[in-house]
Amino acid sequence: METAQLYQSLTFLAYATGVIVILVGAMLIKVLFDLSKLTKNINETTTIVKTELTPTLQNINKSVEIVSGIIIKADESVNKIKDAIKNSPLNILAKVTSLTGSVAKGFFSGLCSAFKIFSKKK
Repeated sequence: METAQLYQSLTFLAYATGVIVILVGAMLIKVLFDLSKLTKNINETTTIVKTELTPTLQNINKSVEIVSGIIIKADESVNKIKDAIKNSPLNILAKVTSLTGSVAKGFFSGLCSAFKIFSKKK
C-alpha cells in the first residue's frame, strides 16, 4: 500500500514539474517575443532620429559658420576703430585731460588742506 502511494506521489510530482516547465517555457517565449518587438521599435526609432537629426545638424553647422563670420568681421571693425582712436588727436586730448585732472585734484586738495589749517580754532 505504501508503494502505491509512493508511485502516486511521484507521478503527481512529475506531472506538476512538467506543467511548471511548460509554463516557464511559455513565459520565456513571451519575454523573448516582447524583447524582439522592443528591439525592432528601438531600431525604427533610431532610424527616424538619424534621418531627422542629420539635416538639423547641417543647419546648425551653417548657422555657426555664419555667426563665426559675423564675429570675425565685428572683431576686425573694433580693432580698426581702436587703431583709429589711438592715432587720432582725441587720444592726445584724453591724455591732456587726465593730466589736467590730476593737477586740478592736487590743487583742490592743497586748497582744502590750507582752509583746514587756517580754520582751526585756537
